[in-house]
Amino acid sequence: MIVKRRIFPLRIKVNDAVQRRLPVNHPKLPEVIQDSLKARAGHKGEEALDYYTSLLHQDEFHIFQGLRLNSGQAYFQMDSLLLSPSFALIIEAKNMAGTLTFNSSFNQMERTFNDKTDTYEDPILQAKRHRLLLQKWLKLHHFPQLPIEYIVFSSNPSTSLRNPFNDQEIYQRVCPPGKIIFKIEEFISKYKKEILSLREQKNLSKLLLKSDVLPGSHLHQFKIAPSDYLTGVQCPSCFQYAMERYGGTWNCPHCGTTSKDAHKQAIEDYFLLISDTITNKQFRIFLHIHSPKLATKLLASMDLECHGAARRSCYYTPQ
Repeated sequence: MIVKRRIFPLRIKVNDAVQRRLPVNHPKLPEVIQDSLKARAGHKGEEALDYYTSLLHQDEFHIFQGLRLNSGQAYFQMDSLLLSPSFALIIEAKNMAGTLTFNSSFNQMERTFNDKTDTYEDPILQAKRHRLLLQKWLKLHHFPQLPIEYIVFSSNPSTSLRNPFNDQEIYQRVCPPGKIIFKIEEFISKYKKEILSLREQKNLSKLLLKSDVLPGSHLHQFKIAPSDYLTGVQCPSCFQYAMERYGGTWNCPHCGTTSKDAHKQAIEDYFLLISDTITNKQFRIFLHIHSPKLATKLLASMDLECHGAARRSCYYTPQ
C-alpha cells in the first residue's frame, strides 16, 4: 500500500522557472541547466523505482516515496521506504549512464561517461547513514527497533556496474532493475518474526506521514538577483514576454497567439522566484498590467488564499 506518493520535485519547478525568466546570456544559466539535468535524471530514476515497488503485493508493505524526516540532529530524505511488521527497507535510487565503479576502500563511486570520469560518494554509505538516522528517529519516538535493511537501485538498465575488489557488500546491496524485486523477496523470506503489531504498524505509518517535511527551495544557491529576471507574460508559442491583455484575452503582438490563462504561468514563476506572497501592485508590475481592477479580477480567478482587505490584500498559494 502506498502511504505517501512521490510529488514532482520543487527543485525542478524552480529550475524551470529560472530558465524561463533568465536572459539567454545570463552567466548563471549554464549552472542552472546543469542542476536541472541532474535533478531530472534523479527524478526519472525514482519513478523507475516506483514502478518496480508497485509490483509488490499491496498488503506486504506500507510504501513511502520521497519521505523526508528530522532525526533530531539532521534532516534526511529516503528515495523509498518500505515498512512491514517484520522489517523496514530503505532504497536509494541512482540514475547514471555509463560505467559505475565502486571503491569500498575509500567509500567512493566513479562514473565514467563520454570519456569523462567523475567521483561521487558511495551510495551504499549514504543508505547506511539513512539507516542510522531512521534508527534514531524510531528511538526518538519510542518505537521498537525494527531490523532496517538498505539497497541501492541502479535504475538505468544500460549502466555497467563494476566491483573491481569483489566486495561482497556491493554485490549484496547494489541492484540493477531486474534484480530488485528478487532482492526484496529475499528480505521477506529472511524476516519472519513480526516486531510490530498491525496497530503499531498503522500508528507508525501515520506518524511517518505526519512527520514528513517538504524540502525548501534551493534558489539561493545560484545567487541570482530578483532584478535579473524577465518580467511580463510569456507567449506559449513564440516565448516572447510581450503578451497584452485586452478583450478578456492575452494577445501576443509578435505571433498573434491568444490565451485566456497565460497569466497563470507568470504568477507561478513569481511565487517560485520572487516571493511566496504577492500584492495587487506587485502583480501588476510583474505582469505589466496597468489596471488594479483587472489585477484583482485575475488574482481572484486563481486558487489563491487572500489575507487583508482592499489595498492591503496579500495573496499566496494555499499549502
